[in-house]
Amino acid sequence: MKLHSNQGFALLAVFWISLLLGILALNYATTARLNAEAALNRRLGAERDYLLRSAVTKGYHEYLKYRANRSLLAKKEEIEELSGQPLELWYPRYEPWECEIEGVKVGVKIVDEAGKFRLNGLKVERWRRIIEACGVVDEEVRDGIVDSVQDWIDGDSLHRLNGAESDYYEEQGLEYGCKNREIDVVNELLLIKGVTYTLYAGGDGHPGLIDLLSPYGCDDKLDINSCAPAALALIEDLPPDVIAEIITLRSTTPITKLAELSELVPPEYFSLLRQYFTVADSEYVTIGAAESGRDGEPGNWYRQVFAVNEKK
Repeated sequence: MKLHSNQGFALLAVFWISLLLGILALNYATTARLNAEAALNRRLGAERDYLLRSAVTKGYHEYLKYRANRSLLAKKEEIEELSGQPLELWYPRYEPWECEIEGVKVGVKIVDEAGKFRLNGLKVERWRRIIEACGVVDEEVRDGIVDSVQDWIDGDSLHRLNGAESDYYEEQGLEYGCKNREIDVVNELLLIKGVTYTLYAGGDGHPGLIDLLSPYGCDDKLDINSCAPAALALIEDLPPDVIAEIITLRSTTPITKLAELSELVPPEYFSLLRQYFTVADSEYVTIGAAESGRDGEPGNWYRQVFAVNEKK
C-alpha cells in the first residue's frame, strides 16, 4: 500500500514539474517571439524614418532645382515640344508630388509657409474668422478661445473678458502657466484654454488651426498655391466644384496671378477670394513626406522647415 502511495506521489510530482517546465518554456517562447517582433518593428521603424528623410532630402533638391529654373515654367509647352520630354519642376503647392524611393511610393509636399497666416501679430477679428472657419459657431466659445490666445501671447497677467492667465492653468492642475510670449511652434496652441485637438487638426469638413496658422506665415493673405484646400472655407458657401477646379489648376501649373481664377470663381465670390488669398512667398518652406495612402492626419507626415536665404 505504501509503495503504491509513493508511486502516486512520484507521478503527481512528475506531472507538476512537467507542467511547470511547459509553462516556463511557453513563457520563454512567447518572450522570445515578442522580442523578435519588437526588434523587427524597430528595424522597420528605422527603415521608414530613413526612407522619409531621404524623400524630404529629394524634395529639397527638387525645390532648389525649381528655384534655379522656375522661369522655364512660362515656356513649359514650348520646352516640352522641343525636348520631347515633360518639364518636371516641383514648385511649391499643397498637393504632394509623387515619387518612388527604394521601391516604395512616397508623396512629397513642398509648401511655402505663405500658405498660412502668421500666428503672432494676427488681428483679433481675423482670429475670430479663423476660429469660425474651423467649425466653432458658438460666439461665447469662440471669444473665449480668442481671448485666451491673446492672454497667452501678451506680456502681462491681466485677464481679458473671456481669457485665461496663469491662475486658470494652476486651478486645472496643469504644470504650466500662461507663456506671456509669442508662440514658437504651432502645436503650442494645444496648451491654450479652449483649443481642442479637433479644432487644432480639423474635422467634420472644417479646416484645423494647423491648416491656417504658422509662426512663419503671412500677416494678411494666404498664398493660393500653398494653402490647404480646407482653408478655402474662409470664403463662405464657395461651391465645392469651384474649389476642385482651383486645386486642379494649381496641381497642373502654378497660379502666378489671382486674376487667372476670374473665369473659374463666380464674380460674387471673387471679391471675397481677394480678401483672403493672393500669390505670395515667404522666407520659409516646409517639406514633408509620407508613404502614399497615409495622407490625412498631421502626424502621418515627416516634416522639416527650411529657411530661404534669398527671395524666391
